[in-house]
Order: sequence, then structure tokens, then C-alpha cells
Amino acid sequence: MSRINIVFLIAFVGLLVWVFLFGQETVQRVQRGAMTFFKPFVAGAQKVEDAITEFGKEKPSVTDVQAQLDQARRERDQLRLEVLRMDELAEENNALRESLNYVKNSPLQLVPARVIGRKPSTWYNTLIIDKGHDSNIAADSPVIVPIGENAGLIGKISEVQGRDSSVVVLLSDETCQVSARIQGSAEQGILSGQRGALRVMPDLKLKYLSKDAVVEAGREVISSGAGDLFPPNLLLGKIKDFKPDAITGEATVEPIVNFDVLKHVFVILPDTLESPDTSESVTRATPTSSP
Repeated sequence: MSRINIVFLIAFVGLLVWVFLFGQETVQRVQRGAMTFFKPFVAGAQKVEDAITEFGKEKPSVTDVQAQLDQARRERDQLRLEVLRMDELAEENNALRESLNYVKNSPLQLVPARVIGRKPSTWYNTLIIDKGHDSNIAADSPVIVPIGENAGLIGKISEVQGRDSSVVVLLSDETCQVSARIQGSAEQGILSGQRGALRVMPDLKLKYLSKDAVVEAGREVISSGAGDLFPPNLLLGKIKDFKPDAITGEATVEPIVNFDVLKHVFVILPDTLESPDTSESVTRATPTSSP
């Protein structure tokens, strides 16, 4: 054995003896130092291994990416539909709660009904409800919808078709005429719709006003209570403008009710006035005449 080998062997044995003679704390310090020294080399080796692994993986094709995108779009559209549906249900729930509140506090005898049919050709003239003879519905019975603590008139029953079906002629039709007055003034006239089927919701016309009447835009128009058909103080619409004529004046009225979205309505029964112990009901439900 050469002298160099003997020297290295003696040095190695001496190093082992030196390490084993150290205490546990000293050995741990040596280990930590070694780990600190070799850590960059270990981390670099790990990065190289990860890069090689990723390089070997197959990249997604354009078809796969497009399929995932389409799926994400479908899920997004579905979520949008669910949100819209929840909004509709919340709005309908609020409307029904408002209706129940009105029915509870109203002295009128009301029959709730649901709109079950409309014809595109007569969209703003008539609709069909799911109540008829079985609910004591009669021709000319007023039909309303609650609006807060008040009620808006939408029309009247024109025909009872059977046990559970009736036709309502809407206020937007010229045949549904109502004695009306402008709230906050003495001006009274006849309110009616316009002739024929229209593609857009028509304005109403309040005729036979004084030619020199002072009519402000935005004033509410309500049923006057004159005659024997419509109760007084039902909301009809709001004044848009006024035009005097040679003898009388005529106002254009925007309907208080949106006829496009009618789903639930209430029919006022005529026997509201026949209850012997409801004098308040008789006062508030005094019928008015249809001119």
C-alpha cells in the first residue's frame, strides 16, 4: 500500500473517531450545516425532475379546450336562468302578499282569479280568467288588482263562459267606459280605451272635461262612484296631457295598471252591497254606472 493511501486511510479513521467522540448537539450542528450546504443542489435537482415530468405530459387539444369552454358557458347560462327565476318568484311572492293584505282589509267581497288565456289579436282588449258561475261571477262585475293599500281597475266581466271561465274586457278597450274624476279637482268625465287591437299598450282618454279646466300632468284619475257599476276611488291612471276643444276638453291618461303582466286579479261580487251589517262596505263599494 502506498504512502498516500495510508495517509488517507489514517485521516478517514481519524475523522470517524472525531465525529463519534462529539456529543449529540455537536453532531446535529454538523448535520444542519451539511443540509444548508447541500440544500440548493437538492432544490435544483427537484426543479429539473419536475420540468422533465411536465414535459412528458400531453398538452390538451384545441377540441378539449373548446369543449371545456362550452361546458363553462352552459353552466353560466344555467346559473343566470336560475337567478332570473328566483327573482320572478320573489316578485310574484311579494305581489301575492300585497294582494292578500288588500283582501284582508277590504270591505268588498272579492273573488281571486288567475289569468289563463289571452289572444295576441286582442291582447289589450280582453283576457280570460279561471272563475265563472261556480264563484258567483256575473256580467259587468268590476275586475281589479291591488296596488298598495288601494286598488287599480283593469276592466269588467263581459261574459261568463261556464262554471270556471269568464271573459274580462279591459279598461284599454273603448267599450269599457268608466265615470271618472281627476283627484284633487272637481273635473269629471268619461274614461275609455281606444278602438281595435293595438301592438303597444294604449293610453286612455278622459273626455267631456271643461274646456278651460286646469289639468296638471301627473294627477291621478280615479273612478267617481257615479252610477251603478264601478265602486268609487279605484285607481285608473295618471294625466299625461290635456287638450281643450271648442266645447269640452280631453285628457290623455296613462293606465295605472300594466296590462302586459297581469297574472292574478280580483273580481268584485255585486252582493257586497247586500250585506245588512256592513254599512262601511256599502259606503266604499257604492257601485257606479257605466255610461
